[in-house]
Amino acid sequence: MIDDILNFVKEAASSEGFYAFYSNRKELVERLNRALKRSPVSSATVGKLRKRIAGLAHLSYEEIEFSIDILRERDRAPEERVEYASTLSKASVSDMGHLLFFVDPRNNPPVTGPVKERIQSIDDYKEWQSLTRSVGEHGIQDFVMLEAALLFEREENNRSSNLSERLIRAVYTDISEIKTLRNAVTSLSKSEKRLLSNLRFTHPYVKTAIMSNHSKPVVIDGSNIVFSMTEHADLKRIDDLFLRMALCRIALFPYRIVFDANIRYTIGGFQQESLNRLLSLPQVETYSPADDRLIFLAREGGSAVITYDRFLDHAAEDITIIRPEEIDESLRL
Repeated sequence: MIDDILNFVKEAASSEGFYAFYSNRKELVERLNRALKRSPVSSATVGKLRKRIAGLAHLSYEEIEFSIDILRERDRAPEERVEYASTLSKASVSDMGHLLFFVDPRNNPPVTGPVKERIQSIDDYKEWQSLTRSVGEHGIQDFVMLEAALLFEREENNRSSNLSERLIRAVYTDISEIKTLRNAVTSLSKSEKRLLSNLRFTHPYVKTAIMSNHSKPVVIDGSNIVFSMTEHADLKRIDDLFLRMALCRIALFPYRIVFDANIRYTIGGFQQESLNRLLSLPQVETYSPADDRLIFLAREGGSAVITYDRFLDHAAEDITIIRPEEIDESLRL
């Protein structure tokens, strides 16, 4: 019913400005959650809830406080609490579901943004609960980040329509914007393209991906690259790879990155945040075993695979395999 919401969430979480928005949103949610732990709940807190959840506006202070008491109960399943509170208050399941999120954001998903209109019944809410159990696989750290992603308005919507400004601002992680700009540049005359090629792009790969006349889709073996035959994983090797990909006359685009499912346990420390951002991108995924997925995607999309692996345990003779060191200006695909 609502699987497409995950794509919406991943794109929002990978957009410019999201992490600043998430930080502010997290502070707001945590502050409201602390206020909801007090008993009785203050009238000021109830007023804030009415602003956050429009469907509660018609309820009295007593009705909202009673609903909060029901939602706090831990001896009932979350969906039972939501259904009971919704029935007694005559508020919608989606509104009570979102109220439960504020009451206990650690364990209950938000019901807001594009999700709200999809939750019409308690069965819809249960399906949403089930779907969000796997949200961590998409780079979403917690339910507060999920709520931020559902509410975030992509800066892309406010970008100037001026092509040169969009080219300057494009980042190599925003694959949908690069596709749009690549299509726009294709229709320009040679002289117009020559002028644009002199722009100072944010990343050399962006320039190659957008300005090159020819392209070849690629699938990147993420875990293989970050280890690069050493015992220590380093995400910087992904950044280094895109710098090398920028050297190719043929745009190695579009790209997809596949990591082994255990990548979250092999990357730690200060790089964990960078990993979460990477995994939130719609073109990045985890899979186990990753080799099977890489080969499938390569065959499905006619893509080359960038890896040090030779896939000797697979019948992959039909797959074009490129080592990072083989990517240069003379590469022919």
